[in-house]
Amino acid sequence: MRNRVFTIALFLSIITISGAWAQNLPANLWTSPQSTTTEGRYRSNADDFIRPDAYAGVKFNKWFGLVSFLGDSASNDAMATAGFATSVKNIYIGAFYSGNFWANVPANNYIQGVPATAPNGGVEGKVYDIYDSISVSGVSNPVNNIALLVGVLDMGFRLTWRTNYQSFNKSDIVTNNQLYKKYQDESGYIAPQIAWAMAKDLTRNGIRPYASIDLVFYRDYQKIKADGPDVSGNEGEYIGRSLNHFDPSLAAGLGGYTFYSKDGFKLSADFDYVLTFNFYDNEYSIVEDGMYKTRKIAGTYSPGSNPYVQEFFISNQFTPSLSGSWSQDRLALKFKLNLPLSVFTRRQDSMGLNSSGNLLYEGSSNLATTFTFRPDLRLAMQYKIIPNRLTLNTGARIQTTAITSETIEQEYYTDNVRDYGSKLYNNSFGGNFASRFSLGVSFNLTDNFWAEATTGVTNSFGNEGAIDLFAPGGLFSFGSILVALKF
Repeated sequence: MRNRVFTIALFLSIITISGAWAQNLPANLWTSPQSTTTEGRYRSNADDFIRPDAYAGVKFNKWFGLVSFLGDSASNDAMATAGFATSVKNIYIGAFYSGNFWANVPANNYIQGVPATAPNGGVEGKVYDIYDSISVSGVSNPVNNIALLVGVLDMGFRLTWRTNYQSFNKSDIVTNNQLYKKYQDESGYIAPQIAWAMAKDLTRNGIRPYASIDLVFYRDYQKIKADGPDVSGNEGEYIGRSLNHFDPSLAAGLGGYTFYSKDGFKLSADFDYVLTFNFYDNEYSIVEDGMYKTRKIAGTYSPGSNPYVQEFFISNQFTPSLSGSWSQDRLALKFKLNLPLSVFTRRQDSMGLNSSGNLLYEGSSNLATTFTFRPDLRLAMQYKIIPNRLTLNTGARIQTTAITSETIEQEYYTDNVRDYGSKLYNNSFGGNFASRFSLGVSFNLTDNFWAEATTGVTNSFGNEGAIDLFAPGGLFSFGSILVALKF
């Protein structure tokens, strides 16, 4: 009889200890409990099915699917994860989602008319509480990540869309007893990515190159237009703040090369490179004859003591690494030593306005070049308590303090005229020595059913102090649980 077995994977992830899901741009779309516990040294199919370099190792007859829920007890938020993979005529197709849908999207409720609490002379209209509707920092914005992976000819191509962007853009509204013809407020990022990788080693000893391009559009912007003169007596569109930036990034790597292998021990080397730019294109307002006019700035505008700053940033990160693995009988060990060297240059010019509202150099102008070296060691162990059934996963991460060498060229201006300059040389050992330890299990109940879990025996990265196995949040308090079914 023709084999009609198909694969269904169901993941349920439950958080029972405090933790925080990063609301800024996530470094990874998803990591399984096994990968999380072992600091990425031992991945599972839940990781590999959406990786351009590893999808070929995920075996199924018909299709593969997953769903998970990651709770955050610190903020009462939850993240949902779902994935699906299948093959159509030797073409692999994988799809992925993670996020909290519309969580944290403000309701933007309003009152039509004049509220009872309005002072005498209250303005009638749609009354919004604008300042509670948008998170300026983007920390509580909704998070949504989508990815589509196509694998063909031993190569993987993945398109990813990540965002926590939200906006408020209304016309003819009232807030703070002021009628606005237009009110626009934006925050968050929109980050498309395209990634390519070989899914098969190019040589017998490795080399599996990859490359990715990220285009991160960050928005932090406010533009308003009062109906008639505003509180300052001026009319027209006014820029409340403009801190937008565009951060393109290119990443590439070799994918590892094994140069020594004997008696179950392997030693490999790898090299990764990331190039990142920050570009700024923003706006500010000036007043001409009682009317607001909009001007451009290649930097940021934010009301305060130093509102106009021209800025440019470029970063190069070179990461050579050394990895090792060893296995015998029930025990398997892995390590990876990353030796990242970052070189970044940032130019920041404090600006002022002349009588015509044009920008001129005013105050300090700094050109900083910084070299940072911070070794990072990751360790992992798997022990098969019951072979092919129950495996203990442990992992640890140790990160040293950063060795930093910085050169700052400073100049000071008054009304666009250079007053004087100086050059600073700073060498430091910055940042705390950080460590983390995690413990978890992988449990294969049958060939068609398995589970992974991280336990409460862990500490947040950088925490210090003892870990109590049997305290609340200890050995029997699970950080996350993954369950998989195969039929």
